[in-house]
Amino acid sequence: MPKILICTVDAWNSKLSASSSNTFSALFSQYDAQDLANVYIREELPDSKVCSKYFQISEQLVIKSLIKPKIKTGREVTVAEEVSKDDLDTLERHHELYDKNRVKRSYVKLFIREIIWFFGRWRTKELDAFLEDFSPDVVVFSMEGYIHFNRICRYIVKKTGAKAIGYFWDDNFTYEQLKNNLGFQMFRFFQRRSLKKLAKCTNKFWAISPKTKREADEFFGVDSILLTKPVDMPDKNISMAAVYEKPLKMVYTGNLAIGRASTVIAISKALDKLNEKEKLIELDVYTPTALTPEESKELGSSVHICPPVPMEEVAGIQEEADILLFVEDIDGPLSKKARLSFSTKITDYLRSGKCILALGNADTAPMEYFAQTGSAICVTQKEKIEEALHMILKSPEILAEYATRAYECGKGNHDGKKIRGIVEETITELV
Repeated sequence: MPKILICTVDAWNSKLSASSSNTFSALFSQYDAQDLANVYIREELPDSKVCSKYFQISEQLVIKSLIKPKIKTGREVTVAEEVSKDDLDTLERHHELYDKNRVKRSYVKLFIREIIWFFGRWRTKELDAFLEDFSPDVVVFSMEGYIHFNRICRYIVKKTGAKAIGYFWDDNFTYEQLKNNLGFQMFRFFQRRSLKKLAKCTNKFWAISPKTKREADEFFGVDSILLTKPVDMPDKNISMAAVYEKPLKMVYTGNLAIGRASTVIAISKALDKLNEKEKLIELDVYTPTALTPEESKELGSSVHICPPVPMEEVAGIQEEADILLFVEDIDGPLSKKARLSFSTKITDYLRSGKCILALGNADTAPMEYFAQTGSAICVTQKEKIEEALHMILKSPEILAEYATRAYECGKGNHDGKKIRGIVEETITELV
């Protein structure tokens, strides 16, 4: 079997629910752990046994290397059988800090960060020894907006001589997200240049959605392969004669960053109008995102904010729901922030065989996909939210209809055996 090195920004830690580790773990679960290794650049520890080897390049130590050039910035780490509460608290604090900085971008800080990584010492004998010891046949990485990460991937590909696969799963190469922001435009120029350099030493590409593939292929001049997170679809019979009791239960599990909170507030206002005389629909939101006092005040009595739950409990909560809610910012300044991403939540929703209500900007990969496949009730304008909810209440059989559509879409396009087959075929062609 070929040896595969996967480069990620985040550590493969299920407690942190990073989409990169979630997706890659699912994509490579059929491979022997001895044939898989991971290099990552966060202050986190892995807990996944999908890989046999992990190497961490510490950003904090890279910063210190500017003053202490001999400091070790990289080390091989082992998977802890059990992470202590103190360690977990530290991991969560680091992750929250990274998430906060993702949302509130300071482009001056981003430029300073890239300068630190450029002059910092991450090319070390420890990293070289790790690469030589594992000796990968294939290196897989996401095509990221982090310039320093792309530089590390280029180094690893050249150092090992391995074949390379790049994965497009976000919009980090167009100017569409923030057209009127000068800081964004300047930083995006260097991101694009970085990704073009990485693309030149990459042999094959995957893309997370049809929209992502279309735009990436055009910009980079490649022919990427469509590849989403795989889901193992259960055998399920959805009764069109199902009876739904009121109030209907709607569920959302995930963070409320980058404008999602404003969409949930818009839903809450629509629900309060519907529920004036009788509780018809209620929304449970399981989220790690701390809402501002102003946001909390705007939420009505029909929305219940709940603490986040472990990934293994999410499927059970979704199973109890009548409607699964997918939300992005519809018309705010961040409405196109995730325009080419394809949340891991989508394939999990499709697997559940429940009616999906999707709210977001029309110019995003998920909303385009839901609309084209007919797998969700789509709302792309806030003033249409109440209308969609009225439609569900007036014709409750629509719940079973869209549940069936979602399940069939998952079965036809995202079944684990099919997706993992694409992974194996891509790697076989390279090695």
